[in-house]
Amino acid sequence: MPSDRSGPVTTRRRLLAASLVGANGGLSSRFGTVSEPTSADESLPAYLDERVPAVLDRYDVPGASIALVEDGEVTWNGAYGSADPADGRPMAEDTPFRVQSLTKSITAWAVLKLVEQGELELDDPVGRHLTSWERPDAAYSWDDVTVRRLLAHSAGLPAGGYESVPLDEEPPPLREALSGHADGPAARPTSEPGEFRYSNIGYALLELLLEDVTGRDFTAYVADEILEPLEMESATFVATEGLRSELATEHFVDGSQAPAKHSPASAHSGLYATATDIARFVAAGTETSGEPVGRGVLEPAHVAELYAPTVETTGFYGLASDGAGLGHFVETLSDGERAVMNGGQGSGSWHWFHAVPGTGDGIVILTNSERSVQLIADVVAAWTDRRGLPSQSLTRARSWIRLPVWILVGVAAGLALRLGYGAIAGTRTFAPLSDRDRVTRAVLGILAVVTFGLWWTIGRETVAFFLPVIAEWIGLALSAVVALLLVTVLFPKTGTGEPND
Repeated sequence: MPSDRSGPVTTRRRLLAASLVGANGGLSSRFGTVSEPTSADESLPAYLDERVPAVLDRYDVPGASIALVEDGEVTWNGAYGSADPADGRPMAEDTPFRVQSLTKSITAWAVLKLVEQGELELDDPVGRHLTSWERPDAAYSWDDVTVRRLLAHSAGLPAGGYESVPLDEEPPPLREALSGHADGPAARPTSEPGEFRYSNIGYALLELLLEDVTGRDFTAYVADEILEPLEMESATFVATEGLRSELATEHFVDGSQAPAKHSPASAHSGLYATATDIARFVAAGTETSGEPVGRGVLEPAHVAELYAPTVETTGFYGLASDGAGLGHFVETLSDGERAVMNGGQGSGSWHWFHAVPGTGDGIVILTNSERSVQLIADVVAAWTDRRGLPSQSLTRARSWIRLPVWILVGVAAGLALRLGYGAIAGTRTFAPLSDRDRVTRAVLGILAVVTFGLWWTIGRETVAFFLPVIAEWIGLALSAVVALLLVTVLFPKTGTGEPND
């Protein structure tokens, strides 16, 4: 079967990349790696120590844990803010988080370990290795659902996930979930395999694949073959009582606490780890002067396979990456180096790692709030600048994310000037029932009301999930535009001193 690999994928930079990567939202005065001169003698850790607390406060994020990789080694970890504001527990360097979809990158290493051991091939149809579960009928061929495509989110499986339950309850069995009996769709190709379509369910299917191939529990295999050899000492899939007492509590956009839950599958989002654990994992895939890429867990060639763009990303994910590798997203930088990254988002948290394997640089950012995307973008921008790395799509977005706000401000200013001129010149008066420009004014009024309603019922919640500070400014600017449009409708022109509305 032909591979989905097609070499470097065309880079695309679009405005909506801001929704993935955040914005500075006026933060350039604090984290402004472009506008703010910084001392060459100030280390990156000192730089972060000085600025991260202010950023947490600005974006109303309870806490964050950050780790740095330099020359392929974990060199530093900093903890800021609170792990549990309700209990007054501060964030610590060893605070564990549920790292959500960062888990997928570890799962990808585990699958490549099976490839290395000769247990399967990346282009094998997944059905060749599934022995304990009957695949449901599908509109598209299961023969095109390969291991590689599952890893690269291009197997045509549906998005979404399965029913989550509190940590002290047992989730539905994995096979029941895959069959569609756990408040989620069945694992089957529902679109043409070969095109990018992000799928948690695809990784749940990879979990079953690994268990069927090895005859072992997924979590035990990953612990033995990946976590322990890479010295990810605190990383685990088991939420013990001790771990629960130390776990960073997660928070929704509105600041309320999100309950800790787990689901039938572990492979897509079930890992608990510290920032240092994830940094050790990131470091293992980078160049260093002392050890080989893969650190003896994977061969360098298989690590390169993980980082190779396999399929062009589309939609939301195509806005900040060139393509999807295996368990990672990738981007080719201006100097020809390849950056690899992955993000983890759950109900109450956002996490991120970013690395340039060829230079041995990496950064890990774990947070306990849904309001953290802007913070992540600012921290990555500071890291890129201080390490002298080429700019990357998610950091470049910081320079123009405020464009929608400025457009709305410009429209509001234009309307205000026009209304002000009309008031001073006496060419406008309060006459809502006037026949003058009645159709035009009615259309403007309806447009204003509908736009305002759509923003407050749909748009605001969507934008605020990714960019809460920007959403507040958009709301204020849009409110001003709508108010001025309604004034324009209520105060039509009485003469010819102004152009027609």
